[in-house]
Amino acid sequence: MSNLTIPPIQKTSKSAEQTTELHNYLLKIAESDAPYVNPIGDAEPLISFNGYYALNNTGSFLTIDTNLLVKNGEVTPHVALIYSPDGVNSNVYHLTGPHKAFKTIEWTGTTLTAQADVNSDVPNFTIEFTRKDNTQQITSSFKGKVTQGLSGAIENINGETYNNPIPMAMYAGTYYEDKGKGAEILKIGTNNTLQYNYTNIGGNKGNLQNVGLFVYNLNMYVFSFSSLDGLFNYSIIMGTSAEGGMVCNDLFSLKNSHLSIPRSLQTVTATPVKKPINGTNTASKELAKFAGFYHINSSSQVFNNAFISIEGQYKTHKDGTEDYTVTLGVSLDGTSSTVYTFDSTMSFIQNGNSWELTVPITTPVGSDLKIKFTRQYKSVYKNAGSYYGSVVSISGSYNVAQFTGETLLNVVPLMGFAGAPMKVTATSNKTIVIKSNSEIEYHGTSYKTLTIVPLMYIVGFIDKNEDEVILSLGTDGGKGNTCLTTVRSTEMVNGKRKAGSIKSIELYTAVPDGSASIPKH
Repeated sequence: MSNLTIPPIQKTSKSAEQTTELHNYLLKIAESDAPYVNPIGDAEPLISFNGYYALNNTGSFLTIDTNLLVKNGEVTPHVALIYSPDGVNSNVYHLTGPHKAFKTIEWTGTTLTAQADVNSDVPNFTIEFTRKDNTQQITSSFKGKVTQGLSGAIENINGETYNNPIPMAMYAGTYYEDKGKGAEILKIGTNNTLQYNYTNIGGNKGNLQNVGLFVYNLNMYVFSFSSLDGLFNYSIIMGTSAEGGMVCNDLFSLKNSHLSIPRSLQTVTATPVKKPINGTNTASKELAKFAGFYHINSSSQVFNNAFISIEGQYKTHKDGTEDYTVTLGVSLDGTSSTVYTFDSTMSFIQNGNSWELTVPITTPVGSDLKIKFTRQYKSVYKNAGSYYGSVVSISGSYNVAQFTGETLLNVVPLMGFAGAPMKVTATSNKTIVIKSNSEIEYHGTSYKTLTIVPLMYIVGFIDKNEDEVILSLGTDGGKGNTCLTTVRSTEMVNGKRKAGSIKSIELYTAVPDGSASIPKH
């Protein structure tokens, strides 16, 4: 199969309409000078278990969905509990804010107890969460029960998630357009601050201005805010890249418009240096499980805003075989990147509960890069909040310099998005179904020749019409699993398939009529 036009940055999985509606609702709350009503209070530790929890293979799910309302650097979490008992219908129950659904909310140990009023049609939830550190990349699980308020019927539930909340501070840095060669467009601070270049229009480089009011979603790592004159909405979808460092997809649109204009931004400003590749390495599959963005901590002057960004992708074939490719972007200063592809000259060996990577580097002589990876949950970014933790820790050396680091980003297998068929509308007969980690059913046809990027939730393939299909997977509140699907025509040029014009862009969701967390009162 030819190379697909896999986007370098994850696309948002929210529809423009739903994003704008949720964005406006939360910003309206934040704009008010009145105190935020019904804050999360003592139940704040629940936010560390933020994520989409699949309950079974029918598509039923429970989601802890947190949006951070930020006003002049002060953060207020807005938290909702979303429950779908069947994968077809869902309800959003707000734990905080003016539309709080429960009479009492308690947090004891790692157990959430949310009790509604007597005779309310809102169910009661008792959920006990457990942190996970395992080779399946599951970050947490829960067991509990749902008690229907009117009937008293009890349903026992249990689920697990691959999600992990990411603090704004992890993306702190300055982002430039034109592959790092253009103007400053965005600056994210470590102290809950955001600056944006509203005036970068028509060749004018413009300048950064403070964004006093914005919303940040912990599930999909999306910033939302409005222009200073209130005419435009902005969505910044965060990501990482071996070549570009920290990257984002900058979308802006007129209010009440479904048309978004995208551009890519990145923190690396120098042209990446790509090292030659020498063969393949059978350990690529194991290394791909540790894909993520690792900020480097070191007392050595060798490192200054350094990072190691690891990307893994695999291609599946009809005979069931898989080919893995892993690239590593290594930056000593945060603005340049040297890109290595894991090959036969390198090694990745298990040592007890850890894995050890060695990348031979000959310039200067003897300056090999050695990294030990350990999958463990560890509290990090404590100044940003009490609810953040890394999923993998590293330690290692470059030349004589020692370093440590961690990533909060987690690899999500394709089956993490399995469940109910995803549709554009509730009555549509065109569906997308995740069958396994190496098979997708698209519009009734099975496809087993795929290109999959687990860290970015992206899948690509050529369909029976010889079109290129790119699926950008995610979750969207009460709509459950979602898939932004881009279809392009293709043609063969000099024996290679080349992508042409876009034929369609459609949003498929498991619950098309579900709410994206906006109160309907």
